[in-house]
Amino acid sequence: MLSPAAGTASWPALREELQIHAAGANRDGSPAWHICDPVRNLFFRIGWLEFEILQRWRLADPQRIAREVADATTLAPAPDDVDDLQAFLARHQLLRAVRQKAPMPAWRWLLNNYLFVRIPLVRPAHWLERLLPWVRWLFTRWFAGLSALAAFTGLVLAARQWDTVEANLRGALSWDGVLGFAGALIVSKLLHELGHALVSTRHGVRVGHMGVALLVMWPMAYTDTGESWKLARSRHRFAIASAGIASELVLAAWSTLLWAFLPDSDLRNALFFLATTAWVLTLLVNASPFMRFDGYYMLADAIDFPGLHERAGQQARRFLRRWLLGLDDPLPETLSVGFRRFLIAFAFATWIYRLVLFVGIAVVVYHAFFKALGVFMFFVEIGVFVGRPVVAELRVWMRRRAEIPRRRKAGWLLALAAAALVLWLPWHAGITAPGVIKAGAEQPVYSPFAARVTALDLADGLNIESGRELMILDAPNQAEERDKARALAHAYTRAARGALGLDEGPAAQLAVAEQQASRWDAERRAREAELLRLKLVASMPGEVRDVDPLVGPGTWVAPSQLIAMVVDGRRWRVEVLVPERDRQRLSLGSTATVIVKGRTRKLQGQVRAIDNSPVKRLPHMLLARDHGGPIALNPTRPKAELRPAEAWFRVLVEGESETSLAAVGEVKVHFEGTRESLARNWIDNALSVVIQQSGF
Repeated sequence: MLSPAAGTASWPALREELQIHAAGANRDGSPAWHICDPVRNLFFRIGWLEFEILQRWRLADPQRIAREVADATTLAPAPDDVDDLQAFLARHQLLRAVRQKAPMPAWRWLLNNYLFVRIPLVRPAHWLERLLPWVRWLFTRWFAGLSALAAFTGLVLAARQWDTVEANLRGALSWDGVLGFAGALIVSKLLHELGHALVSTRHGVRVGHMGVALLVMWPMAYTDTGESWKLARSRHRFAIASAGIASELVLAAWSTLLWAFLPDSDLRNALFFLATTAWVLTLLVNASPFMRFDGYYMLADAIDFPGLHERAGQQARRFLRRWLLGLDDPLPETLSVGFRRFLIAFAFATWIYRLVLFVGIAVVVYHAFFKALGVFMFFVEIGVFVGRPVVAELRVWMRRRAEIPRRRKAGWLLALAAAALVLWLPWHAGITAPGVIKAGAEQPVYSPFAARVTALDLADGLNIESGRELMILDAPNQAEERDKARALAHAYTRAARGALGLDEGPAAQLAVAEQQASRWDAERRAREAELLRLKLVASMPGEVRDVDPLVGPGTWVAPSQLIAMVVDGRRWRVEVLVPERDRQRLSLGSTATVIVKGRTRKLQGQVRAIDNSPVKRLPHMLLARDHGGPIALNPTRPKAELRPAEAWFRVLVEGESETSLAAVGEVKVHFEGTRESLARNWIDNALSVVIQQSGF
């Protein structure tokens, strides 16, 4: 008889409904078992030591259990091993005496589960068993070989018709294309889930239910294959996990082959949608091992390592704690060095992938609601799925801070102090902004009115001095009007003189003659002044550019026709665009460094003007992102308006250079503004974005 040990009355008992099934062997060859919780449809994999301890659980004493296991087997457990197993069973609610968890509040359940909600619709176990005999040929080797041949042939034929494929892809951007892809997606995903269900039934695994899952409120089909853990062979579990991808690849293979041979029709378009949807989404989404999609279960079953994410995460957290904090934790489990390194690398890749994915989902959630709610949901998404795991690990570090070696603490304190100095000291003064450079002084050469060229002394690249004659024009109409005004003025003058010689000449006749004579004389002087404008001279020294090649002696030019440009390229000016935050840090007269594309030598200038209101139109199209520039245009306005999407302020920089500038070009300008810390800059930018996007 076994005498009860001290504390037997408080020893927790196992739940009666729990079941234990053999699970084959672990990677090291040791036997494994599964603890099945039929109430919650969960299973937990245990090893030989845990199995032997559970067989002696009735002894109700860690020391006696450990001694009995050591006497009956080659294992050498310690009482702490029994305590660890008891804590594991209590944590997962496998003990009868464990106090049940309090119900989770609805708001907390929604935060944890709104990304993925399952809605069961059917229980298909019965009709799957009846359907299986009719589709056994799908699992034969000859069908797999034919499908592989169909895939290869279809892809080769599609590659030879690549122009048709591109045309179909461009056509898919229409509403008909979107509807076609949506229909193809529904069909391919239904076949995907049917593949899981049929292979599960083929291996004796009951499919509990099938239904619709809401992934970020996006509906998608799912199949419950949770009982596949009962299969002792990992290759059978791998077959179930890969059945969905295999089904879509078979669909893609035969659809591609048939598309290559069929004439243009609605059926051919449908096959194109099926093929592209199955190829792309299957390989990009379902095959990923970093989320709990098919690729994850396939990898876990291929290497026979259940709980891959959790166990890899344990290895990676131990590695981080040892590398960063110097904590020498025991190994979570005994593994080879190479496989442990693989798990650590896999865990880091999973974390990076999930960070990118969750940030992307947060952006989608933000755009799915109005601004204020979208910003709130964005931070909820980041906080729950990105921030919470990080905070949990930091809490472990804080709880174990006494175990960290002093040298490691000192090193991290120095690193944190250096980071604080870098972030909070106001040493950051540089401002970099895009701009467009132009000549500082330009004289466009236009005809004052429609005229004919009589003499032209212009050529591209010609250096001229101020006051040099550029060209002479002739305007016959203006000369005729001048001659007409001269003749009339002379005639009226003679008439007025003749009226003075009459003894009885009326005073009114004299006044009219003098008035008309004065008027036409003014007209003559105006016409002569206009004719003087036909002699075009340079108002400044510079270089002649952009001479119209069609203009020559004898040709007519219109007043709106640009004949040439006289440019003083040594003097230049830059129109720079800066955001509001940087505008406040600039001052008139400050130095600016201009970097011109294609020139190795920098230009030095000074700030001459700073606008107080944002620009409504970009100074030049070179700054627009649609033309290769850095600034995005407002998508709600016509692109020809060149209206920026955000608030940019114009800063005018002027200077002189030793060599002449060739033409208008895009530049980068560096300013020395008021010093500020990096942390303040980041915080202000973040608050500005939040306020702007929330609509407050």
